[in-house]
Amino acid sequence: MKVLVTGAAGFIGSNLCRSLIESGAQVIGMDNFSGSYDASLKRRNIEPLLESRLMEFHEADIGDDRAYHAITGKGITHAVHLAARTGVRDSTTHAADYLATNIISSLKVLEFAKAEGARNVVLASTSSAYGMNKPPFSESQPISTPMSIYAASKIGMESASHAFFHLHSLPITVLRFFTVYGPGGRPDMAVYRFTDLITKRKPVEVYGDGSQRRDFTYVSDIVAGIMLAMDKGKGFGIYNLGHSESHTITELVSLLEQKLGKKAKVMHIRGMREDAEATLADISKAKKELGYRPRVALDEGLDLFVGWFKEYKASLQATK
Repeated sequence: MKVLVTGAAGFIGSNLCRSLIESGAQVIGMDNFSGSYDASLKRRNIEPLLESRLMEFHEADIGDDRAYHAITGKGITHAVHLAARTGVRDSTTHAADYLATNIISSLKVLEFAKAEGARNVVLASTSSAYGMNKPPFSESQPISTPMSIYAASKIGMESASHAFFHLHSLPITVLRFFTVYGPGGRPDMAVYRFTDLITKRKPVEVYGDGSQRRDFTYVSDIVAGIMLAMDKGKGFGIYNLGHSESHTITELVSLLEQKLGKKAKVMHIRGMREDAEATLADISKAKKELGYRPRVALDEGLDLFVGWFKEYKASLQATK
């Protein structure tokens, strides 16, 4: 098996590449180190993986046609497309960039996979696609009410990928991720951001009253779901990947306080129009058709994350 992974140096991408290498798969990674957070974290994610003979990496932009020249004819059997413009709030002020990257550039990945004869492609989407729907979110619900440009761009990607499948018969599996956290996590996401702020004894800004609910999903469960989709995905399919449990933001802060042994200085601020009040995944379809079984509950996952976070921060201090 030889797998193209776009966004390979990112949070989910680097965790996926590690698992693929451990399974004996050959990996060709692509990443341009852009995005919503410091590229140095991405470089730290990918550097240990480059020591493996099974890992080949290219610093390149998926939107640039020239990026594919170096990996043409390499015998790619599968593609996992994780590269994207991410983040709900940034999409409001960078709408055109989000639409270009998440739709047009995604089509370029599909075109390359088709030309290379890939067996299937897995595309990363988001629970944000459900917009104003009421949880639990099911794949059978319409996705016609996005609340952000980010969500709209991912819905556009899903629609374009279905058309691509219809026209070219390339098997495509779309996975809607629910609030992913874990080692190597994005600094702009709540779990990482709150942990960092509590550790530094700085104010933790919570949108609204903290009653918003999220389906927090540990990264190893997401990676397992991706690998199942690579193996079992046929035709065109859309699946939710979440833990299927919902926790309030207030609960998250409380758990982090316990694990860090420090009290959070919570500051409630005005909520964002782009944010959903609650997310909760109905994962029955993924369970039945892919064999997906999330294993890491939030309490255990936060223990693992906090352990990684402390080691990561200590390593940064050691290199200063």
